Amino acid sequence: MKIALISDIHGNLVALEAVLKRLEALQYDTMLCMGDLVGYGPQPNEVIDIIRERNIPCVEGNHDAAITGRMPLGFFREPNQSLLKWTMENLTEENTRFLKGMPLSYTPSTLRGAGFSGYDGVDDHLFMMVHASPVQPERWQYLNSAVLCRKALEHIPHTFCFVGHTHIPGVVANELGVFGMEPGFRYVVNPGAVGQSRDNDARASFMILDTEAFTYTAHRIEYNVDRTLLAYNEQGYDSTTRKRLLHLK
Repeated sequence: MKIALISDIHGNLVALEAVLKRLEALQYDTMLCMGDLVGYGPQPNEVIDIIRERNIPCVEGNHDAAITGRMPLGFFREPNQSLLKWTMENLTEENTRFLKGMPLSYTPSTLRGAGFSGYDGVDDHLFMMVHASPVQPERWQYLNSAVLCRKALEHIPHTFCFVGHTHIPGVVANELGVFGMEPGFRYVVNPGAVGQSRDNDARASFMILDTEAFTYTAHRIEYNVDRTLLAYNEQGYDSTTRKRLLHLK
């Protein structure tokens, strides 16, 4: 199975469209999204509309949880806190309902149970997807080191654990000395962020993972950052604040 992995779109419609256009030229069987459809970016409705229209399975991220009430707005700093308030006030009822319906995790069996096609016969231990960590996902722990990734893998039986949250792409095996991917080991796989990268590379990030060949390909895609910056006009942010929200220098 070839799985296209995306995460942390954060209301950045231009970046999402660039990623989806690139994916049209690539081969994959299914697509999964590790959450945070909103926050930071200026076009949350448009992003959620695409995820809904394409029926892409998506788990709840901490910014999504701010909209659903699962996470208090006080946990977020300005200017993102104000943008999340604006998002709450401006999301359509359908999109708010969609965020409220997103679970904290998915496995092949729960995807089948939720009515998603393409997962018949897939071993339930093949993968688990969460936004932050498979251990108490509602606490939004950052798996931002190899040590934390390996500790998280100790608590689940799945071969692959798909996460986002850090906005930095990477793959970590459950044992030291394993580089790349090899059968017999288990992995945390983070595709990086579509909408707001944090690894000194402003391009949108995603991955394609081949679960049978045990290979993955990390992709970086240029998108028109100026178009996203212009899309903040409705929120009234100045140029410095817009760049700060996109994590741009």
